Amino acid sequence: MNIFEMITLEGWTDMMYIVRDAENTLVYDLFFLSCVIVGNFIILNLMVAVQSAYLDKAFDEEEARKKEFQDKIEAKKRLKQEIENAQEYDDESESEEEIDPDEAEEDSAEGRGGRRSTRRK
Repeated sequence: MNIFEMITLEGWTDMMYIVRDAENTLVYDLFFLSCVIVGNFIILNLMVAVQSAYLDKAFDEEEARKKEFQDKIEAKKRLKQEIENAQEYDDESESEEEIDPDEAEEDSAEGRGGRRSTRRK
């Protein structure tokens, strides 16, 4: 627990002074300084780096899910648009096939008259 306190920089100086007063030497100061430097700057930063990597992976997965969801929505919109276009095309082709009987008679009369040729000898 004491080394964890040194790594997190919480009250490590108080522990160092207590040990210095008990042993009456500065040798243990090097131990405390090395624990702080190695523990805090290397091990703690490695833990942060690992957590950051996991968070990046989680964010990438979430982004991929959102993109997949957006792709599905766009595919549904395209399908809906194609269905509407097909229905419009069917409606147009049906309306072209329906001919008014009066217009049909006029067209046929004009057609007959246009086809008749008068021959004079």
